[in-house]
Amino acid sequence: MSKKLGIYTLFILSCCMACNITPDAGSYKSIARETWNRDSNYKFEFNITRPGDYVLSTCVRHTTDYKLHGLSCWLTISHPHLTTINLSSDITLADKDDEWVGQGLGGLKTVTQTSEEILHLDSAGIYTVEIGHRMKEKELKGIKNIGIKITKLEN
Repeated sequence: MSKKLGIYTLFILSCCMACNITPDAGSYKSIARETWNRDSNYKFEFNITRPGDYVLSTCVRHTTDYKLHGLSCWLTISHPHLTTINLSSDITLADKDDEWVGQGLGGLKTVTQTSEEILHLDSAGIYTVEIGHRMKEKELKGIKNIGIKITKLEN
């Protein structure tokens, strides 16, 4: 009886972990055919209602078919009352021993890379974040989703 209870508990916990991988609505974009072309940039819009200091995180969902250890991206943040901010994000997807560093079960891994730069967003309104990859390869096979999160820092 206790063995069945243990298996049932493990199954429920696994389902809960899988649910935690689901992003907030609007924070991820699907990559067509799981191949991110260098010419394909993705735009995200965020309504900032409380001006202040924020950090930006780049989120990547990739399959284990991805052939590289990392992913290098450029980001542009714009707002009508703001000088455009340009950032880069270098995301480690596999360690030096070829082990995936992302979270996830099976062949899908999720990695979140938080920027070290603090963004001073002094105006309320809609901010646009555009992202593209800057890898040598034109097509990156195995990238399923790309996402952006903006988190307010509490003082």
